[in-house]
Amino acid sequence: MATASDTTDEQRRAEQKAALERIQSGLATRVRILVAPDACPVCRAHEGAYELDGAPELPLEGCSRAGGCNAVYAPVLDLYGP
Repeated sequence: MATASDTTDEQRRAEQKAALERIQSGLATRVRILVAPDACPVCRAHEGAYELDGAPELPLEGCSRAGGCNAVYAPVLDLYGP
């Protein structure tokens, strides 16, 4: 099994592109970028919710986190729920 440090930016980009496509084809109204507590300033600046067609591509350009960018997409389901 590959570790995060073994994953290339190209692989991360492909994984996150697939995740965004799954989110867009589901019930999400928007997409949120989530970052880890050890995120770099670039990732912190991009943290938040975006329109489905306006989200920046992950991994984020300019990320300086050791081991590479670990920002991920998550669906925003604000029109659905209990």
